[in-house]
Amino acid sequence: MIGDFLLEKDPLFARLTLADDELALYQKIYDSLQPQAPIPDLVIYLQASADTLVERVQRRGNPIEAGISEPYLRALTEAYSRFFHYYDEAPLLIVNTEHLNPIDREEDFQLLVRQIRSMRGRREFFNLGA
Repeated sequence: MIGDFLLEKDPLFARLTLADDELALYQKIYDSLQPQAPIPDLVIYLQASADTLVERVQRRGNPIEAGISEPYLRALTEAYSRFFHYYDEAPLLIVNTEHLNPIDREEDFQLLVRQIRSMRGRREFFNLGA
């Protein structure tokens, strides 16, 4: 089973978007109702710079993403970096996607699949380079 959600990172978005009083209420509810989600077999963090994310959002031209500001993407990038720096709940593959496009390039997708299959440790990095 593959999912595009990790419950533990949900508070990142709350901290970036809620006012202090709303965040306090969110945190109370999150702490008391937090479901016991199963631990994933593998978490893949697709990492990119804020500049790259801004460019990708603009290129897609998706109306839903139109309101995403550059400062918000920068703050989100920082929050993700901090979160995954300390993340140790499950094996983690950090993939630098600056020069990797597994969505549009089949050869990049196959490289990523091979990297996943060859993973042996609890934390690995995959960087295709320039």
